[in-house]
Order: sequence, then C-alpha cells, then structure tokens
Amino acid sequence: MNADDEAALRSAEEIELVTTGRRSGRPHVVTLWSAYEDGALWLRADGAADWYRNLLADPHCRVRFASREVEGTYEPIADGVAKDRLIADDVEGLRKLIGLWRKKYGNEWVGDWYVERGRNPVRVRIAST
Repeated sequence: MNADDEAALRSAEEIELVTTGRRSGRPHVVTLWSAYEDGALWLRADGAADWYRNLLADPHCRVRFASREVEGTYEPIADGVAKDRLIADDVEGLRKLIGLWRKKYGNEWVGDWYVERGRNPVRVRIAST
C-alpha cells in the first residue's frame, strides 16, 4: 500500500470488509468502523458475527475504502487461539482498539460499553504492495 492508500484508509469513516462465507464459499460484505495502525486494521466483532466466524475459517479477506480495495489477513490477537472456535475476550486488545477509535471518532461516539464481555478485537494485517 502506498502513502495515499494509507492516508485514505486511516481517514475512512467506514470500510467494507469482504470475507469468504465459511459455508457458502461466496463473498460476504459488511460495513464496519475501523482504525488503522502500523500496517493493520483494527475492528471489533460482537460474539458470533458471521464475518468474524468467516475470518476464523479463512483468514484471507479484502478491504474496500475510498474507491480502493486491498488484500488483508486476519491475525489472532490472543495467544493460543484455536481456528475452529471463537476467541475469548481479549481485554487489552479491546482497550487498544477503543483508544484508537476514540482518537479517530471522538469520545462522544465510543463508549466504555465497547469493552463488554462478548466483544472481540479483530486485527487484519493489510498486504503491502
């Protein structure tokens, strides 16, 4: 990704994440808030969100933003993550994500409830070109 792409991804209000359906094999598109830092996109999944479960089954994805599309790969945050199950809450990862979101979106839009049980931080490493 070049510097213009990074700036566009960093400032995008929302991104589209394209995963491969774990059952259907078809593209699954979801619009999400995100924060970009050090070559990785930070997202938050609620429990058993389809897109998250798709990433657990196949970590490869695409990210669309500002008329651009880049390749990404899900990176587990917690140690010992089993590919066939949802990860347990990673409080430190969530706190990092919330800090990034507060910088990007503002405190008034990002409440402490984002750290509640059942919410998972998700990190997608963006492929360099």
